[in-house]
Order: sequence, then C-alpha cells, then structure tokens
Amino acid sequence: MSISAGIDIYLSEHSSANLTVMGLIRQFTKEGWDYVDRNGEVTFLPLGDGDCFNWQSEAMDSAHILNIIEMKQTLREIVGIQLLRRDLEIGCDMLMFNTNQIGFSLSIARKSIEIQGDIDMTDFSWYLERILPVFKNAGLQVERVQCEQTG
Repeated sequence: MSISAGIDIYLSEHSSANLTVMGLIRQFTKEGWDYVDRNGEVTFLPLGDGDCFNWQSEAMDSAHILNIIEMKQTLREIVGIQLLRRDLEIGCDMLMFNTNQIGFSLSIARKSIEIQGDIDMTDFSWYLERILPVFKNAGLQVERVQCEQTG
C-alpha cells in the first residue's frame, strides 16, 4: 500500500491579499529550496491544465517558468511546481489553489520518522521546520496548518 502525505497551509485574509506566487517561490529559493532538478528540468503544471494535474518536466530557464507561473496566477489557475531541497534528495509538489491555501504533497523521497516495527510515519516536523519560516520571512501570516497521511 502506498503512503500519501501532505501539508496544507492556510493564510490570513490580509496575507492572502498580499501574496504573489512569484514572491513566495523566490522566498523558497532564498531558503534552501529549488525548482530545477539535477537534470536541469522544472516539473510544473502547464497553462490551461484545468484540474487534470498533468505534470510536465522540461528544461527551461528561470524567466520562462516564472512567466508561466505569473500567467497561471493571472488566469486564476492552480499553480503547481515541484520544490527540492538543495542539500538533500527530498522534495515536494507545491500547489497553490488560491492565495489563501497552499498545499504540499510530500512525494519526493518522503522523510519519515524512524520507528521500530512496521510503522511508516511522515516526519511532518522536518517539513514544517523548513516550510513555515519561508512564509514568515515573506511577511505572510499563517492561520492554520493541516498535516495528513493516508495509506
């Protein structure tokens, strides 16, 4: 059975009004995350994807992917981009459904708590320690955090 884990971040109304996807992604890159993998590719949701979640990976420069993201936000489409820790193989898929809710699918070399036995529990604190400061340093107020694991 496959394990699915995610974190949903909900911002205050004031913060969601001031949020730009570009600004948040830039803040993530300042704090040890990257959106370009070791093969030089960016994994993202393309323009016009709707609710298909047809992730694509392409080699492209920063200006091109940031332009796609900006256009998706303008069109009020779901913005999706894969984020990777520069120092590790661990990453996640970030989904911005609107400027109030940002989801993180912990799908890339998911970090687990080491427990003896058959328990496979996601180490949510590891992710939160690396995600929440990004929001704080971007001047955004987090109202609620929801962590969930199934499987």
